[in-house]
Amino acid sequence: MVKTITDGNGTTHFFDVVDNKKIVLGKAMVFVPGAVSMVEAVPMLVYYHGRNSQDSIEGYIRALKQRDFRPLLGSKEVVLVEPWGGHNPTFGALATGSGLTTLIDSAMFTAISGTPGRPCPVKPPPPQSLIIAGFSGGGTALNAAVNSNSSYLGRLSEAWAFDCLYSAEGQKWVNWARANGSNQLRVRVTTMESSGSPRRENKIIQATPLSNVDVADPVSIGHEDCPGAFIPKWI
Repeated sequence: MVKTITDGNGTTHFFDVVDNKKIVLGKAMVFVPGAVSMVEAVPMLVYYHGRNSQDSIEGYIRALKQRDFRPLLGSKEVVLVEPWGGHNPTFGALATGSGLTTLIDSAMFTAISGTPGRPCPVKPPPPQSLIIAGFSGGGTALNAAVNSNSSYLGRLSEAWAFDCLYSAEGQKWVNWARANGSNQLRVRVTTMESSGSPRRENKIIQATPLSNVDVADPVSIGHEDCPGAFIPKWI
């Protein structure tokens, strides 16, 4: 089932992520900004959200204005995909290699099929390139996704970590950046997060300068404000 909303920013589809065996792996949102004419000609940003008390991805982005990036991306050439991971969040199959592949295929099929007069082939075209981001509790899914066996990781260009370093990920990200020199890692943490873990792990990343890592000192903005402060600048 697909729910479609079009406004001045672009077109949003809320859809079921279904694999080739017709099994529903989860639910997600794909947003195509008004500036995008061909979905497969622009990068795709897959964003794993953080902890929350809502019951759907639609409810999640409605609950706080900082979570709705669509007004910030209306003039950008990117396709935004946000899977629903639940309260904690866990994301389940959507953070695995096969699940990420299915998520991207489903998002591309839904977005292209939703373009007037443009049917999508059964096997949709791939995105031009791929960015995977995680915020807060979604950092676990981000790490799992970029280290998965998804067939789309060959198109990965960047990984973005927003205030999500809670489980000693600092050295893990350093190791990942060293092993993936063609991909850019961007890390931002805030001074407003109550846990000291993101700032501690941020220092570990900063201590090993690498040409493909963009890491900065903690920023003085709210935890929920962090992703929206940087995503439009980096597209």
